[in-house]
Amino acid sequence: MSNFWDDRYRDGKYIYGTNPNAFFKEFIIRHPIGTILLPAEGEGRNAVYAAQCGWKVEAFDLSKEGWNKAIKLANQQNVNINYQIASFDSVEYRPSQFDVIALIYAHIPKENKTEFFRRLLPFLKTGGYVLFEGFSKEQREYQKQNESAGGPKDIDMLFSEDELSTIFQDMEIIKLEKCITTLSEGIGHSGESAIIRMIARKSHIK
Repeated sequence: MSNFWDDRYRDGKYIYGTNPNAFFKEFIIRHPIGTILLPAEGEGRNAVYAAQCGWKVEAFDLSKEGWNKAIKLANQQNVNINYQIASFDSVEYRPSQFDVIALIYAHIPKENKTEFFRRLLPFLKTGGYVLFEGFSKEQREYQKQNESAGGPKDIDMLFSEDELSTIFQDMEIIKLEKCITTLSEGIGHSGESAIIRMIARKSHIK
């Protein structure tokens, strides 16, 4: 997978743009500033935005090319982000280190979803939040109409409400909804798309 994403990010253009995801931005500007982890952060648009807002940012991704572009963007905006080249199964942080973990289009193979996402939860403080946005399984129909709509072609890498409810069953799910929206996030996410959003709170120690 690292080779796939290195090839995708090697182009000089920011595939998903340099502006933050809209759902992420809305949450960040309304939430008290703290520490945030962004897994599968790619080219760094959300990490850099959070740092601009005063958050202490940690991020990771498999792709060295993604890391290169994220650091370049951070330097352009005169902010600091701590970004590792790492995978879900190898990354390590301190217990209860983060106020928020933001999973923004973190699509991974079906067999790893539950294990990898739950592996992050000990790094989240009690009372902290998981913020999630990704493509729902209905996205396959939008991909057929528009190749620029984005998302994996493998339906098992897309998400359902039941799946997220199961993965994050030990958390208090505050918001979980599917919707159709028009994405304008570079050339990689462009056009009408089927997405799913979640906000969940870690209400007790696990």
